[in-house]
This record gives sequence, C-alpha cells and structure tokens, in this order.
Amino acid sequence: MNKFMIRMKAAFDKMEAIRAKAETEKRVMTAEEIEERATLKIEIEAAEGEMKSVDEEEEIRSRLFGDDPAGGALTIEGDPVITIEDQPIYRGSAASALGQQLLDIRTMTRPENFGNAEVTEARGRIEKTQTRNIELAETRAKKENRAAATGGFTVGVPSDGGFFLQGETAVDLMTTGFNNSEVLSRCDSRTMNPGTQFLEIIGIDETSRANGSRGGGVRVYTAAELDSFTQSKTKFKKIRIEPTKLTGLYYASGEVIKNVTFLGQEMRQLFGEEFAFKCQDLVINGSGAGEALGILNADCLISVTKDTGQVKDTISTNNILSMESRLSNEGPKVVYLVNRETKPQLSKLSIAIGTGGVLVPLYKTEFDQGKRIASLNGLPCVTIEQAAALGDAGDVILADMSQYITANKGDINEAMSIHVNFLYDQETFRFLYYFDGQPRWSSAITPYKGSATTGPFITTAARA
Repeated sequence: MNKFMIRMKAAFDKMEAIRAKAETEKRVMTAEEIEERATLKIEIEAAEGEMKSVDEEEEIRSRLFGDDPAGGALTIEGDPVITIEDQPIYRGSAASALGQQLLDIRTMTRPENFGNAEVTEARGRIEKTQTRNIELAETRAKKENRAAATGGFTVGVPSDGGFFLQGETAVDLMTTGFNNSEVLSRCDSRTMNPGTQFLEIIGIDETSRANGSRGGGVRVYTAAELDSFTQSKTKFKKIRIEPTKLTGLYYASGEVIKNVTFLGQEMRQLFGEEFAFKCQDLVINGSGAGEALGILNADCLISVTKDTGQVKDTISTNNILSMESRLSNEGPKVVYLVNRETKPQLSKLSIAIGTGGVLVPLYKTEFDQGKRIASLNGLPCVTIEQAAALGDAGDVILADMSQYITANKGDINEAMSIHVNFLYDQETFRFLYYFDGQPRWSSAITPYKGSATTGPFITTAARA
C-alpha cells in the first residue's frame, strides 16, 4: 500500500470512528464532529488528487526516460545514489518563489476556499514541498554525518497549522542575513532534529593548566625502569543547549498580497535581516535566562584593567596589547568585534618599531574585490551594532568565535492567518525560528606559567 493509500485509509478510519461514536451514544453528530469529518474528506480528496498526479508524472517519466528510475532527477554532488526531484516546486526568482508559497498558504487557510479545486492544488504543492525538504534534509544529514535527522530542516506539521517554506527559499531567506553575518558565520553551529528538545555536549572540565589540572586532571610522569605507573583521571562537564523560539509577525495588506514578487522581496529583506540581527545580539548580549548566553555575560569573559589615569572614552595601544596577551588561542576564527564609535580612536593607535621608533599603525584598512576590509594588529576587525558604546566594557571585543556554540532546529518556518486583522483587510504571517547558544568554556583558565587568566573572549574594563 503506497503512502497516499495509507493517508486516505487513516482519514477514512477517523471518519468512521466519529460516526460510530455518535451511533453508539444514540445521538446525532455535533457541529464539531461534522466539521472534522468534512476536513477529513478534503484530506482524502487531496491525497487522491496527488496520487493521480504522481501516477501521471510517472507515466510521463517512463515514456520519456524508459526504465531509468533516475531519469531527469537531480543527483546530490558526492552521492550518486540519493536523488531529489529534478525541479523546485515553486519556480522563478527567490522573491517570486517565496511570494507564490505565501499565496498558497493563504489559499489553504481561508475557510471560503474549503473544498475548492484551488485548495487541492495548493495543498499538493505545499505537501510536495514538505516531502522535498525532508529528502534534502536526509541527504544533507548523510553527507554531513551529523545529527540532522528526517525533517531536520523544517519544523511543524501542515495539518496542525504550520506550513513549510520550500527548502531553497528557506535557505535563501536566511542567507540574506545569517550567512552574511560576520559573527554567526564564525560560530560553531549545530542543526538539531526538530523533535529533540536539547543538545548536550560533553567537554573537559579544565580550569587550570597547572600540573594535575590540565585536561581535567590527566598527568604524564617520568618513570624509571620497573617503576609502577601512576594513575590519573580526567573530569568531564556537560554543556546543555536548548533552542528557544524566536518569533516574527508580519501584516500584509490586500494590495500587497496581490503583488507576489513585492511580497516575497519585502519578506526576504525584513525577516532575513531581523532574525540574523536578533541571533547576533543574543550571541553578544544574551542573558542566558530563557535565551542564549552572550559573550559579555559569560563567566569565561576576561575584562582587562584600563590604563592608570586613562582618559574617559578612549582606547589605547596598551588596551589592545593587554587584551591579546590574555587570549587563549589565536585560531582562524579570532576576530575583533567593535562598535562604530570606536573607529576614530582605533585609527590613532600605533606601535614603535625598531631603533628609530618608526610608528606603525595598528588599525589598517584595504580593499578586496571592492569590499573594505579592516584589521587590528593583524587580526580581522569587524564593526557590529551589538558591541557596547565607546567607553563601556564591550566596545571592543577580542573573540575566538570557534569557542561559541550555536544550535537551531532548522530553517525559518511560517504560517498564516486571515483572522487577526480581518477588519483591516490585512493578513498575518507568523515566522518561527529556534535558536540557542553559549560558550564552550565555563570559566577562564589559569596558565601553566604566570597568574593572569586566559580565555577565548576578552574586553577592556569601562573607561567612562
């Protein structure tokens, strides 16, 4: 029995159960029961229509490509076995594709459309989109070899009111902000199975590099011939990350709804950028109470003392050098994150080199393929809105972003309602995204030699 027959049989069984219950209780069916049976009937008709459509497609495929089961299908690069449908369900530009999907969701959720052929067609496209997303998620999970199981890139169930963005469009929506974020793109990002409530990462409980503390307690000893071995053991800790819900709400007027491309363009720009902004703000400033724990509120943050007699709202060369002396590791994802207000101060910083005392600027800019790239003492320097104002702790942050873990439950998911602002001819689109994050480190570490602690996130104390 194919999947369509299974869906139809399940719906028929529910309809029969509702009728049988009313007969057993010797009463007529309630209005709610009648409405539920009508909804089940629509689901049966939709499944039947989709089954016929698939049969027709298979007949065409067989006629065109013979017995080749992969004829016309798109093979994922690096995996010749797993294939997905040869074309996206929604075509055209990213904005047009998004607009088409939103209109299909609108069609399905308006009660006056129930039972219409238009609803059946819209439902078919949305369900095909869901199937395609699941296939893509399974393929990516196998390629990436990580815990992103079936449905790992979507959240919700269509029959429960959650409708899916097409995989390519959901990724495109996020790309407008997420992938272009200098902070989020540097984090250690994990995608969880939507059914998983939290992610636990086992780490080494290390707070000092002194003998007996490295690696959580592992030690190596010098031994003479025939000496017995001296045991050591390590301590572990758990990092628990539990993505919480971020929501966005958008009201579209009747006039906007009529313009598919404009609707899609506006959604992509507004929500792609806003979700990225919110997540980046959580990574920097999150409280850790019901939301991500941000760098500036983490126990592993190191605050370097300001210079003696340092003038208010200034940044000195010694501030920068002192921050770098406390950094635990200079890996490829180390970056300076600064507020825009710090630029005049950073531009004045220099260090004397050689016997002649030639001043070399610490802050430099250059152009790479038309884009201006800044560096501070040889490390990337990125301007972000979420850094603190000039003179406050956090106006300049030195961060190894590989030591910050983020987790999500897949791409942005959305649903729609006509009822919220019905009297204003506005339709409401709701966007959901699940996100959490925190540093790998629970505290700064005391070095093997010296007493000044080191860590992955450094800032200078307030100079206000």
